[in-house]
Amino acid sequence: MSYTPWPLSDEQRDVIDLCRAFAAEEIRPAARAVDEADTESPVGIFRAAAKVGITDFMIPEEYGGGGFTDVFTQCLVQEQLCFGDPGIGNFVCSNGFFADPILALGTPEQKEGWLRPLTGDDPKFTALATTEPGSGSDSASIITRADRADGGYVLNGQKAWISNAGLADFYVVFAKTDPAQRSRGVTAFLLEKDTPGMEFGAPMKKMGQRAIVCREIFLSDAFVPEANRLGGEGEGFYGLMRTFDISRVVLGAAALGTARAAYEYARDYARERTQFGKAIIDHQAVAFRLADMSARIDAAWLQVLNAARMIDAGSAVPRQRVTASAAMAKLNASETAMFCTWAAVQTLGGWGYSREHPVEQWMRDAKLEEIEEGTSDIMRVLISRNLV
Repeated sequence: MSYTPWPLSDEQRDVIDLCRAFAAEEIRPAARAVDEADTESPVGIFRAAAKVGITDFMIPEEYGGGGFTDVFTQCLVQEQLCFGDPGIGNFVCSNGFFADPILALGTPEQKEGWLRPLTGDDPKFTALATTEPGSGSDSASIITRADRADGGYVLNGQKAWISNAGLADFYVVFAKTDPAQRSRGVTAFLLEKDTPGMEFGAPMKKMGQRAIVCREIFLSDAFVPEANRLGGEGEGFYGLMRTFDISRVVLGAAALGTARAAYEYARDYARERTQFGKAIIDHQAVAFRLADMSARIDAAWLQVLNAARMIDAGSAVPRQRVTASAAMAKLNASETAMFCTWAAVQTLGGWGYSREHPVEQWMRDAKLEEIEEGTSDIMRVLISRNLV
């Protein structure tokens, strides 16, 4: 694990040790096969993670979960799992991202009914449906409609790049109840997989992180009862932004797990491989590159943990500051992962370009972190808008 300057409790150390062992014994050995399978989610690994309590560790204890609801601990765990493999690590913890808007907006009945099934040895799979073909990082511009009907709403629209779509049993879908209001018109709804009028496209072919299969979702007069609306009309954007603040920081930790994996692999390779009569690591260019990798990882990791602490502090930290810090953490962590995976490929030379070594896959995987939950360009916009 990357250096952590804050003291950890025995419970935190236990869950970190559990995830470190799971990443080494279950995730890393399966990573290449999962990548080459391309559009097959590693359900077996998810079930194995559920049996040891990893998939629900972030769900509150009152709903049957592990109770690690603080973002700081979630970052420590995510970094360990994604050290094993970023796609599988993010897939294993995907239910935590689904839970965030329910915890932010849900009634006690909704929390009980939709979170408890995510716990135990056989949890449900979940998905968040925000992105649309014409709306990526600008969530306020979604055009999926939710029109009032007798006893609820009728949803019509299309979602794209939805992780776990088709596999998931439960969905949080964001739609406009008042299109004229932009962000104030966004409302969140809870849907089950068998909802009439909801259909799924074919698996999307991806560059990396193939453990998480993405599909389009097509909504055609899909009826949602009023009891399945999360919060009031127009409150969905608030829940989504809160979810983004959390998920961007946790994904920053995931990116740094990948960065650390690439750094350690390149370091060990450089120690063992010789060129021109001496170990590669003794060549100044390689040594300096490894030094840059290590320095960037440590700096970004501290920024991620600091942002996590801000979120956990709640109202003690202004929301504007939290959003800016989350964006900074995600920006620097994702770009650090991209740099470190590139640097690992460069250090291995031709062998880094070969599938004989995992660094080429990690480089493909890392690129997603600069795109998902807001591109690096969008993160810079958020930072500039929320400067304090």
